[in-house]
Amino acid sequence: MILVTGATGTIGSHLVPSLLDQDAVVRVLVRDADKARAAFGDSVDIVAGDLRDASSVSVALKGVERVFLNSPSLEGFIDLQRPLIDAANAAGVGHLVRLSVVGAAPDATTSFGRGHFALDEHLKASTLSWTILQPNGFMQNLLSNVETIKAGAIYASAGDGHVSMIDARDIAEIAASVLTGGGHSGESLVLTGGEAVTYDDAAAAFATELGHDVRYVDSPPEVTRQNLLGFGLPAGQVEDILALFAIFRAGYASTVTPTVANVLGRAPRSLATFVHDYRAAFTDPA
Repeated sequence: MILVTGATGTIGSHLVPSLLDQDAVVRVLVRDADKARAAFGDSVDIVAGDLRDASSVSVALKGVERVFLNSPSLEGFIDLQRPLIDAANAAGVGHLVRLSVVGAAPDATTSFGRGHFALDEHLKASTLSWTILQPNGFMQNLLSNVETIKAGAIYASAGDGHVSMIDARDIAEIAASVLTGGGHSGESLVLTGGEAVTYDDAAAAFATELGHDVRYVDSPPEVTRQNLLGFGLPAGQVEDILALFAIFRAGYASTVTPTVANVLGRAPRSLATFVHDYRAAFTDPA
């Protein structure tokens, strides 16, 4: 039995089908059981609950041998995930795979980088067998630009920085491989795409696929700050996004690792492949 948290999110929505394709027995802990049932049908065991609810966590962990732990990296996510690590440890779970982030460190410039470091260290201090996945930025984050890309522009504050962004589907396949095949115990796997690209490259990929002009607009950070605040994002999250863009601008997110190829035996999905596969999202009417 494999327990997946965040099952209907960016990673989990691909991880669960990948596990099922390998005939794994899968349980999901979700807040919205109807959404999970619509996504996965009767192929998974669904526990309706929340990481904050110790009773639902206890039910979800019963009989579980392996766990995939993920939740949005928003305010309070440390307190959300730490109890599950402790509960899994007490329940004698065989192996826990946790989704962290590249660059997690006690002095990271983003709050989520610091938070992931704290959780990584908490997991390492347990008696659990563990694997930590540390991906770079997701290609799927470009989906937040759907409407502007339809109109012909990508807005960001990344300058001409190169980013070795990775397709979330590759992260899911790595997680599935570790959860079903074993190996990589006690390892932190840094996951990137196969090349480092700029937002100009991303704009060009969309223009080629969609057949209309798409340009990258390098917005001043203050303009981005006001726009994001205007969209209703919490101030702390906005500052994290701006700090991430600063990392991109400085070239600190450009490192390419061979991990995906080493684990999966194939090259990571390219940006062009992502754009092609998600074409409908950028062409369908709103």
